[in-house]
Amino acid sequence: MPHLIVELSQGFEPSIEKGLLTKLNEGLFRSGEFTHSRDIKSRIHRADNSLIGLSADDGELFVVAHLMIMSGRDDATKRSLVQSVLDTLVAHFTGQYDTVQFAVNLQELSPFYQKITV
Repeated sequence: MPHLIVELSQGFEPSIEKGLLTKLNEGLFRSGEFTHSRDIKSRIHRADNSLIGLSADDGELFVVAHLMIMSGRDDATKRSLVQSVLDTLVAHFTGQYDTVQFAVNLQELSPFYQKITV
């Protein structure tokens, strides 16, 4: 744990993904909240059918990250994890596109969440 899903709107070049997941995972691991780096699972989903505003002429792109963690962390820790993800995303994309909207949402997993490694 955690899981991190990054959604990219249409309009980003495929090469933009290079190195992004490594940077995000490194930032989360540096937080000290996760025992093993292998506990951090991240992926990128492309929203091939996406729209901001009323038409493609609005010309903006979006990056939305969904961070899912086990419950039990205090608000300061959750805020710090969200900020780490946001800072990494902004640093990775800034200067390469005109206007990008960034968002990070943190969700605590159900107490019934289960994981098994076989």
